[in-house]
Amino acid sequence: MDLDLRFRGDIVERQELLNGTQMVTLDGATEDGAWTLAGDVSWNIGLAETHESDLTLASEADGELFATLAAGHVRDAAGSGDADYLLDLEYRVEGGSGSLADARGEFRLTGKLVNETFTAEVIGAVVPGAP
Repeated sequence: MDLDLRFRGDIVERQELLNGTQMVTLDGATEDGAWTLAGDVSWNIGLAETHESDLTLASEADGELFATLAAGHVRDAAGSGDADYLLDLEYRVEGGSGSLADARGEFRLTGKLVNETFTAEVIGAVVPGAP
């Protein structure tokens, strides 16, 4: 299954720790509502190095995909006028639920954090597991 999805949503929680780590929790959906995205991203503000991220992509028709960060960066975009931070993250899918219970694959998420909202594009491929 090829993934080519565009999400819009809210930053439902934001934390900034004393050590410079920023954490956001995202909750959004595609325009048609067929897919939702929920999860968290944390990074060090000074280094833009992404520490952790787990996402769940859910489809009404197929079930859920569980993804863990493989690599990526979050870049401060303050002053660019249209974003606070830019995301460029790579995820590994290692399971899910429903017909995607044993899914495997990878996808890339690129996007923007703007005030208390986000936009993201997810592109990749996932192979559903054996029934």
